[in-house]
Amino acid sequence: MNRKNCSMVFLCATLLVISCSKDGSNGKDGTNGTNGKTALTKTTKEPAGANCKYGGTKFETGIDANNNGILDSDEVTTTQTKYVCDGAGAIYSSWIDVNVSDTLTKLNEEKNFYFKQLLPATALTADIVNKGIVLMYYKNINGVIYPVDRDPANTIRDTDSTGNDFVFGPGFVFKEKYLSFLVSGWNMMDKINGNGSAVRYVLIPGMVQGRSIADVKKMPYSKMAKLYNIED
Repeated sequence: MNRKNCSMVFLCATLLVISCSKDGSNGKDGTNGTNGKTALTKTTKEPAGANCKYGGTKFETGIDANNNGILDSDEVTTTQTKYVCDGAGAIYSSWIDVNVSDTLTKLNEEKNFYFKQLLPATALTADIVNKGIVLMYYKNINGVIYPVDRDPANTIRDTDSTGNDFVFGPGFVFKEKYLSFLVSGWNMMDKINGNGSAVRYVLIPGMVQGRSIADVKKMPYSKMAKLYNIED
């Protein structure tokens, strides 16, 4: 047998040995990881006082560290506590830091907007939705307060945390027990989150004396707040 043929035989034999090798047995599964902690929200009635002149509702949030399904007092993240206060015939939220997200599922009415923030809205009853007034306001980094329209074509000017100006289209959607603040503009989330801006909503039941819906919506924030004794 010549050298060329010997080489071919050796190569074939090597390939045969390799192709006939068996896989080793699978290793054991690793141990399961620990379950994550659950975020909880607790609502309590807030008496009339420093936080709400006429009383209202306090919203506390935090992580259920001991997994007992209850938000204990030592689990509350106090910096995230919010209040929905009763005014003289109106219900209003505290100023809520803007913190929109691009990961929340959107309702059909919200799909014209890029970003969304859910707001606590247990006081938003069917009666207010059907017969009352729902108002939203945006306070920019300089403390200027703008009414938020439900049409993103009406824009608001603000400044980000680095000092650069930007313009965005705001909006909001509401239904019973549901209220969202919305932002249009694909690159707005990094500009608006953490820049010191905030939103507030005002709920006016249908039987409250005051002005017509059209009149109230035309009012500047300061006049509306004075009419319904809304405090900052």
